Amino acid sequence: MEQNLYNQKYYNTNYPGFGSETKYKNMSIEELRQIKVISNTDGRPPKGLTNDKWQAEFNIRKLFIHPYGSETTKLGGKYSREAGTWNTGPGKPYVGCTNWQSYCSFINDILKNIRNGQIDYCYYIYQIMHLAKFHKETLKTRYCDGYWEVWLESPSQPTPARPGTIMFNGGTKC
Repeated sequence: MEQNLYNQKYYNTNYPGFGSETKYKNMSIEELRQIKVISNTDGRPPKGLTNDKWQAEFNIRKLFIHPYGSETTKLGGKYSREAGTWNTGPGKPYVGCTNWQSYCSFINDILKNIRNGQIDYCYYIYQIMHLAKFHKETLKTRYCDGYWEVWLESPSQPTPARPGTIMFNGGTKC
């Protein structure tokens, strides 16, 4: 029953062309959300999400990614470096990292780990989409009941089962 509710609430798997991502290139993200081809969130995963459904959604979402150029190796920007003290207006100044600085540090740590051949973890869809801007074609993900494993696939070594993945009855378990 839950799976059926999930399909009706978040995804329309009976939509013509579901699984054929190229048909969605001329649609906007909002249109895809309205016809329930992708989930209606960029945050936490919707209840009932499975890895198979996530893989289909991830392939569609990657159609809308505008990758960073090869010269961009870290998430940054004007306010991404820790300055220590921020003038927030009247009263005492804010001392410490801003939320944006902490987020940049988190994404850059994941980038460092996956570029070194390790698996790392994401907890929100928007985090995966930021990583995909750096490694659109080589970023691999696996949904694991509330979080995602992320890694880079090496062209010389495709890996259907990453280290630490438990194989059972022909399938995988995170």
